[in-house]
Amino acid sequence: CSCGGRCMGAGIGGDGVTDWLLLLKIALGTVLLFDVMLLLRRPTEGAVVTTLPASEELRRKGVNMVLMPLVVTFILVLDLLQGNSPLPSLALLALTMAYLALPRSLALESEFLLIDGWRIPLTRVLSVKPTEDGVAVSLERFGWLTEQNIPTGAVANALLERYGSAINATNSSSDRGSST
Repeated sequence: CSCGGRCMGAGIGGDGVTDWLLLLKIALGTVLLFDVMLLLRRPTEGAVVTTLPASEELRRKGVNMVLMPLVVTFILVLDLLQGNSPLPSLALLALTMAYLALPRSLALESEFLLIDGWRIPLTRVLSVKPTEDGVAVSLERFGWLTEQNIPTGAVANALLERYGSAINATNSSSDRGSST
């Protein structure tokens, strides 16, 4: 190369595609490893816990259930086309499948709501509304307002029991205001 080996991509693997694939695998592997470690968190003693059946977990994952393995398979094919060792891509595929297959515990602890390994303080829960298949929990997460759907079960029932009085009080005060 005319730049004396200083051009972008002429590093570890010798060509740009191999280097970018390596960086992509490192980044994806780091994120997936972090997420798998989060999913291994267990609820505290005395928490109300629901572990979803596999069919419900797959429904909750949505398009990620198909998209994540496809992306890693694409990386594996690129590795094979480049003549790289497939072992890092196969390890990434195994980590992806572990991430998708691990059961996620939903738990209502004394001061936290455990969703997908994240412990969210109950002070961040803004509202709980019943839905056809569970409850919709509005909460502040990382400074953003978001809504999480919790399927019917012990955690959904406990959330409705805990926050139901606030919902009923709000509904009855709005009913009183509209009846005049």
